[in-house]
Amino acid sequence: MNQILTPSMIAIQSRIVLVIKGQPYDQWTSAEVVRDLKDFSGSFRFTLYDPLRSGNTFAYASTGTLIALEPGPAVEILVDGEVVLKGHIEDVSVDIDEGHAAVEIGGRDKTGDLVDSAALTDGPAEFNNVKLEEAIKRIAQPYGLLVRTEVDTGEPFSRYSLDLSESAFSASEKGARSRHALVLSDGVGGIVITRTGAKRAPADLTLPGNVQSSSRRYSHKGRHSKTHVRGQGERAGQKQRGDANLDVTAEPLSPDDRKPGDGSATAQERKGTVAAGVAVDDEITRHRPIVHLARSKADDQACQDEADWRMRNSRTDGEQLTYKVKGFSANGRLWRVNEIAGVDDAYQNISRDMLISRVANRHDESGAVTELSIVSPEAFDKKAVGNRRKNGKGKKAKQKGGSLDGSAQAL
Repeated sequence: MNQILTPSMIAIQSRIVLVIKGQPYDQWTSAEVVRDLKDFSGSFRFTLYDPLRSGNTFAYASTGTLIALEPGPAVEILVDGEVVLKGHIEDVSVDIDEGHAAVEIGGRDKTGDLVDSAALTDGPAEFNNVKLEEAIKRIAQPYGLLVRTEVDTGEPFSRYSLDLSESAFSASEKGARSRHALVLSDGVGGIVITRTGAKRAPADLTLPGNVQSSSRRYSHKGRHSKTHVRGQGERAGQKQRGDANLDVTAEPLSPDDRKPGDGSATAQERKGTVAAGVAVDDEITRHRPIVHLARSKADDQACQDEADWRMRNSRTDGEQLTYKVKGFSANGRLWRVNEIAGVDDAYQNISRDMLISRVANRHDESGAVTELSIVSPEAFDKKAVGNRRKNGKGKKAKQKGGSLDGSAQAL
């Protein structure tokens, strides 16, 4: 019943190193480490041989690192020598039968606590006149997380409200939506406010070439012809109101002295409190509108940014393209999310720059493989779409012939 670690199992450990409570743990047989732009927190999953449990169960169990595998302990994960995740074990599954005994652990990086926990318990219910990065710093501070920004986040929020029941991540992300910014975990204890595609990937993706396999899924179910965002806030129309002069001698008007209005006062009030934005997905030709309510105090520009953000994200959800490549690195650098890669894949009819939105490093007896999810480069930014959704001019599909070479590396 006891699983025996073979030399080949032990050899694969060098590409991914698991450290639990400061102690390297090399008794795992399969590993997966994932970063995804849509999931905020990085995650991991390992299948392990547990010498402590085995030693307590079997008289002749092999020995190894004795660590109690249970939820809670801190972990650190290195991929090809680089620290990519610092977090905690959150889930433990233990299975045993006649021919197999194994433990599976899983968890997320430190920012997972923001996803699960409240933004507000007994602190202030709103922040006044704060920029996005300052609001997120105040939300993240109790969790011991550092925040840095790589972009200009625009004008301060006059009021940044926190709902009693919302999570810390939700409270942070709603502000980022209205500033068309990305809020990401860096995997090692920090939060980054950024835009997409500032760096290029370590290599292009080519099929035939360094790509072992590719798959693609299309769907229009979640896409809409127009995406509306409605909100409200003081001075939403960005116009200053005149100050009325107080006159202590003034008397109330009698009903007979009042005159019917022309509606201008109501229109002026509406401009001061109601904000709206709309984004058009010109690839959806049927009438399929949707309306969202802004979750923070918003002006017209904030509503417009959020409408565009929602439209682009729904389009991204409807287009899933996945590649598998050998190893975790190319040209001496790890594959990472939020980097631009040139893609040349005649079978999928793609020949242009694309954005890496998800990276999954996997290692087992079959070897080291990276699974890359690719999206159109305008997916998360606010730049003009232009030709970024079209194949480059003058590029031709590769000639027929040539097999998929699983051992090939990018030039």
